[in-house]
Amino acid sequence: MSQYFHGSRNFSIDNSTFNTVTNQYQGPKGGFEHLQEHVAHGAFHDSSERFDPPKCHHNTRVAIIKRITDWISGLNEDTREALIMWLYGAAGAGKSAIAQTIAEILDGQHFVLASFFFWRDDPQRGTAKLLVTTLAYQLAVKLPPVFRERLGLAFENDPLITTRSLDAQFKTLVREPLLELLHSGFSTNNHLVIVIDGLDECNDPKVQARIIDISFSLLHSRDLPLKILISSRPEIDISSSFDRKPFSTLARIALDDGYQSEQDIRLFLADKCNEIKTQHRLRSYIPIEWPAKDSLNALVRKSSGQFIYASTVVKYVASPRHRPTHRLEVVLGIQLPKAGDSPFAELDALYRHILMGVEDVDLILQIIGFVILHPLNYVNSVAFIEAFLSLAPGDVELLMQNLGSLISVENHPYRPNGSLLTIRLLHASLKDYLLDQSRSKDFFLDRVKMHTQYAELSIAHMTENSPLQPFTGMSPYVLICFNFYFLIA
Repeated sequence: MSQYFHGSRNFSIDNSTFNTVTNQYQGPKGGFEHLQEHVAHGAFHDSSERFDPPKCHHNTRVAIIKRITDWISGLNEDTREALIMWLYGAAGAGKSAIAQTIAEILDGQHFVLASFFFWRDDPQRGTAKLLVTTLAYQLAVKLPPVFRERLGLAFENDPLITTRSLDAQFKTLVREPLLELLHSGFSTNNHLVIVIDGLDECNDPKVQARIIDISFSLLHSRDLPLKILISSRPEIDISSSFDRKPFSTLARIALDDGYQSEQDIRLFLADKCNEIKTQHRLRSYIPIEWPAKDSLNALVRKSSGQFIYASTVVKYVASPRHRPTHRLEVVLGIQLPKAGDSPFAELDALYRHILMGVEDVDLILQIIGFVILHPLNYVNSVAFIEAFLSLAPGDVELLMQNLGSLISVENHPYRPNGSLLTIRLLHASLKDYLLDQSRSKDFFLDRVKMHTQYAELSIAHMTENSPLQPFTGMSPYVLICFNFYFLIA
């Protein structure tokens, strides 16, 4: 009930009547007002819902940021013709931080910017339902009134436009209003920019691929002053969709070792540790030489070029309610964590989410277990693993296709022609996770159980193949069996 006071008398009306009267007083809603009801406010790069979002640490990711901003400004000759750029990398590589930093730079330079930051745990940002309307709204508040008027008219002509396909929404709410704006005489020296971050966080892989297809269709005629930056993990549906696109329209940036990620992570960790030493409430108890060089090297090595490990460590160590020196020792395995303490909770949640999304997880864990526990100096040959586990050629690649953000199936560096495919873990900390039952739970790899299983498989292969020959020509199964046997003996 809503209550009103007039003089000394108290009047009450039910909420339904109140809303009816209020709406009549305010008048009917226009199309643009209807649009605002279908906007994911938390998807903006500067949304209050994303307070303190991840962004690049000072003086890190310099080369990548420059390459992206040069592409947007048309200063890079190699990417000048590309209208879409795909920024991709392993889970936790820092893609969202880069996308956030780019968005802030463009906003500061007064580019017309629209952004959508997907996030699987948010009902509005975990799907593409509000993608187009959210982008259209942001363009409308930054472009001349002609765009907003055309947008409002589209809603008035079709109040159910938000129920249409993504293709129809992009055409009606983005492409056609932009074309009308251009025909009205609007011109700009800068491209309009759309940033779509975390596409892999969208809940439907088919929709992820569809968004890519529509983006290229939107810009196919090259009649819009628009560029689109998409960042994601290299999941199979996303990669396949990009692989089908014309090279001339697409630019790619892989977050790999070519961009000095290890050097950037070292700088990030060193700066954050210095902050802790100068700002933590227990700073007077922290030694000047903390952390030791060996400790810093170990953290950089464990990061494997992925910023999520380093940022997780910093958040844990910097806790104002704990001693940073003790917490760093927990991270390094020197001290045991207290009951209920989870140093890598954020990282563990990421690993669990990815592993839960794959099929045949038991077989995949058997393969990963072999990669983690195999004898020293042994190459993780895909062909050998397939033979060892009695899989058909190509099975490993198929099984690992949804783990591309954690595990790479790649050519051996000394066999670049593709004659030797190998498996490489992109996260060194994945091994720690899988071998610690308190962290991985049902994904736990029991060392003794796995060693025994592999030794038994080796014996079975030895029996089948009868490899009784001179030691120099001994079957690899014999060597593997010996290694695994001595590990469990």
